[in-house]
Amino acid sequence: MNQKDILPSSDVRKRQQSCTVDKLSENDLKDFHLDHVNFNKQRVSLAVICSKNQQDESLVKYQKAILENIDELKDEAPEVEFYLMEVHFPSKPDRSIALDLQFGMKENEKAPFKIKEGEEYFIRLHFKVKNDCVVGLKLYNTTKRHGIKVDSYEEIVGSFAPKKHIQIYDMEHQIAPSGFLARGNYKGKLLFADGDGIVHMQFDYYFEISKDW
Repeated sequence: MNQKDILPSSDVRKRQQSCTVDKLSENDLKDFHLDHVNFNKQRVSLAVICSKNQQDESLVKYQKAILENIDELKDEAPEVEFYLMEVHFPSKPDRSIALDLQFGMKENEKAPFKIKEGEEYFIRLHFKVKNDCVVGLKLYNTTKRHGIKVDSYEEIVGSFAPKKHIQIYDMEHQIAPSGFLARGNYKGKLLFADGDGIVHMQFDYYFEISKDW
């Protein structure tokens, strides 16, 4: 299976800037510490694995029990389509923010969302997995201010089977920095890559840390 077969062109992949790790820029590799991640050109789809086990009735039964859409598996790379990113504040539920990851991110650049200094918050992601299981999905986040990186971290999201419905993942809770020097505008970038080295989405987001709401 060659790289062309691994990542067939689609509107989702184009919109989400999907690619393979080896196609990222040197700056991205450095910002997200992805130098150690390799693109697996030899990956085998779950559709192929399942097709080879049709004579084993117990295994087929097990596969159907854990895979909701076993009949819709494709011999293609998984496609993770992201729909929505929400920012939630446990102490201020009415302050929740929703960002449309399909078509609405340009508005975020014009009007960064606001986080009160010292406030606890977490990000909730809405997405759908297609074609094949996505294995070892991780998110990589880097935050910059005035073009200088001030924070970065990575988080294991997990492995997900393709399903007809949208799946939800809550990122780890964070505490916004506080103090005079912390206030101001920031630019963040999120990137999602799986264990096979496929980058499913990358996007910029903008926010402000303020003294009050």
